[in-house]
Amino acid sequence: MISEELKEKLNNPPRKSVNLVVKVNPEKLNFISMVVDGHGRIALPRTRSGKEGILDFLTSPDCVEDLYAVLDDIKKNYDPTLEIIKDLGDNWLEAVI
Repeated sequence: MISEELKEKLNNPPRKSVNLVVKVNPEKLNFISMVVDGHGRIALPRTRSGKEGILDFLTSPDCVEDLYAVLDDIKKNYDPTLEIIKDLGDNWLEAVI
């Protein structure tokens, strides 16, 4: 018989990557991208739409907490409009469109 713990693990397999889609003030887009990139490469930033201020941050599961901490600091101190829109996870088809 499969234990409940094993069933839970099988229903929630480990993720290879985390891909957050973030909306920011377009005037601060480059600054925010550079700040995240400069924090020891915790995430790979990609501009999805410069005019709309949409960024993707691709990171590993090990760095997610650090990325959230950096984004929280940016929101508090530099861009209160920063908003995490979506987590695309390992859905590469949606991530590259």
